[in-house]
Order: sequence, then structure tokens, then C-alpha cells
Amino acid sequence: MKQTVIVTLLVILLTAGMLAAIVWGSQGKKTSQVKNSQDTIETKTPDEVKNNGDPIFYYGNTCPHCADVEEWMKENKLEEKVKVIKKEVYDNKANALELSQVAQKCGISTNSIGVPFLYTPEGKCLIGTPDIIDYFSERLKAASESSTLSK
Repeated sequence: MKQTVIVTLLVILLTAGMLAAIVWGSQGKKTSQVKNSQDTIETKTPDEVKNNGDPIFYYGNTCPHCADVEEWMKENKLEEKVKVIKKEVYDNKANALELSQVAQKCGISTNSIGVPFLYTPEGKCLIGTPDIIDYFSERLKAASESSTLSK
């Protein structure tokens, strides 16, 4: 009886030790995988995010509000008149990180960041379809006025 209890305790201790080693070892792998994937992401400080005078439109490829803005852009032929830099953030970690840094520059907390998101050449951050479409409408108006003046 005493031997059975000792053997049972040994089996339990060995099993617990093996499980602990597996869990501890897999956590180390996850940490190194995360570290390695972060090493490959080009990080930029908000001041390094350059838009060269062009607005940067951050969007998600399955975001319905982003699709509304993109449809408006297409209907109004925005990109024929105004250069826009587009950056997808759902599947592109570097773009998502850049968006986070730009939002931080504008004083937007991480939990308030959403798409569609526009970073203007003036250094302003706009979130949401109405504000972005209003901004682009103004840019279109300015572009058409400048082309009228140059004729």
C-alpha cells in the first residue's frame, strides 16, 4: 500500500514537472517569436512619418466605413486631382504601428484609434468618414480652384 502511494506521488510529480517544463518552454518561444517579428517591423517615430505634403489615409481592408470613404474617393475621382497615400493597417503590422505613432503625435489615446483615419500634411489627425470626406471635399475644391486659376 505504501509503495503504491509513493509510486503514484512520483508519477504525479513527474507529470507536473513535465507540464511545467512544456509551459515554460513554450512561453520562451512566444517571447522570442514576438521579439523577432518586432525586429523586422520598421519602427518610426511620429516625427519620422513623412507625408511629403500628401494626406495619408489609413484603412482596414474589411472596414465598412473605410469602404465608404474609398467609394467616395472613386466617385469623385479624388486621386486624379489630389495625391493620397493609402496604408492598410489590418494585415500590415508596420502600417498599424505607424498609425499608432501618428495618433500618439496627435494626442489620441491608443483605445481611441480607429479607421478610417487620415493624417493631413498640416499634422492633423481625422477619424471617421464624415471628417475625412469633409477634408477631401475641401482639397478637391482647392485643387479645382488652382487649376481654374492656372488656365
